[in-house]
Amino acid sequence: MLTRDQVNSLNPWWTDPGWRPADDPHLAAAAAAPFRWDPRPLDADDLASGAVFTLRGLRQSGKTTLAKRLIADRVAAGHARRTCVLTLQTVTTADELREAVELVLRLWPDAPGDWLFVLDELTFVPDWARPIAYLREHDRAFRAATVLLTGSSAYDLAASADLLHGRRGRWHRPLDRLHMPMSFRDYAAARGPAAVPESGTALADLLTADGRAAIEAASLRTAELDQYLGEYVRCGGLPAPVTDMLLDGRVADATVTELWRGISADARRLSRSDLVLRKLLARTVVALSSMTDTGTLAHELDVSRATAAAYVDVLAASFALLALHQRDGKRQDGPALRRPRKLYLGDPALAAIPGVLGGPAPAEGALVENAIAIALLRADRSALEGFAHPDRLYYWRSADGREVDFLVTGPETVAVESKYAAHRTGKDYESITKAFGRGIMVSRRDTELDRDVLTVPAGVLLALLG
Repeated sequence: MLTRDQVNSLNPWWTDPGWRPADDPHLAAAAAAPFRWDPRPLDADDLASGAVFTLRGLRQSGKTTLAKRLIADRVAAGHARRTCVLTLQTVTTADELREAVELVLRLWPDAPGDWLFVLDELTFVPDWARPIAYLREHDRAFRAATVLLTGSSAYDLAASADLLHGRRGRWHRPLDRLHMPMSFRDYAAARGPAAVPESGTALADLLTADGRAAIEAASLRTAELDQYLGEYVRCGGLPAPVTDMLLDGRVADATVTELWRGISADARRLSRSDLVLRKLLARTVVALSSMTDTGTLAHELDVSRATAAAYVDVLAASFALLALHQRDGKRQDGPALRRPRKLYLGDPALAAIPGVLGGPAPAEGALVENAIAIALLRADRSALEGFAHPDRLYYWRSADGREVDFLVTGPETVAVESKYAAHRTGKDYESITKAFGRGIMVSRRDTELDRDVLTVPAGVLLALLG
């Protein structure tokens, strides 16, 4: 149970007019980091909307720091006594959550404006949607408040949807937001700003004349970007591993162990076994660029098919795993649900976990393909629920066994094949040309722009996509 003293200590700006962002440990640590990264999935208009938002993302991706930056902006704008953060790691029941919010709502009755509540780490509170729905229904001040709910799992979003239906407020932007780790473009900008193109380019636009010109200009930095990509696929975009890489040139085993503890903690809350989870991560690392069917996965994990699928869903809901379906051209171009899937990790740093735990290490080419998968996913700004099973990103396989690694659908369909660590042949280009007319072949350092299927270095492509 959060006491009055605990709530006050979480919100020092209520009583300390001299409070500064540097006084907060999360913001101080971010300021001391060897890189600058300030993503903003929400803006000032969102925070004044009176809506209920969720901010989800991979554990240790910086959601709490992001929320604290939003709070610092509110305090600087003069709304200190209408801004509250509650860290819910010490709240164990839904009733305790309701009591804590009601305690805050009784404070400062004469302060002007509406409240902003940041309820951090909802994963720790079972049935959290019930008190939120109750207060939105019965408390006038909370109904007018903007509420930001953060957590590392989307597992409960569907379950909470019915309780919160009609109680989240009206807003013209999505209410569920996804906070992802640093992109390769972000990382390269921290390493060598001059190597990064001034503005990003949409995937389909790379196939235009202007896009080819952008590729040609960025390719002048191919060697430098390839070096940064080699670092990025080992550290990924989570703040702690990136800090290790920038300071020491490697990711410390202790940092990787902490990543594992975060993922396994989410799984344990759903009564899942650490051992099976470890085997699934190891299997994913070994087969990053290969197709995986549920039957084979169940056999290798020594569990039933239903259990194997459940473990994939747990990791996907925690943003640690991305499952790509084959595109089914015969059924309205949707996913082929009975076909094998390709599994990728939600951040390249997670690929180091099996090795630190005594398991296999990933191949560099597979890690680059994983980074491409994440970059193509980031380009789609669709709903949060689309992370686990994207509805615009597929792999493609023909009836005669020809395969293309990625197919990005939408107003324009673009095929992307990764050959970073493999020899390219004429058949590779032919497969894309016959099926789609044009596309992108990803190389390590080669650039060829005089055909319908462009050859683009991986670092250049990822720096352009953002």
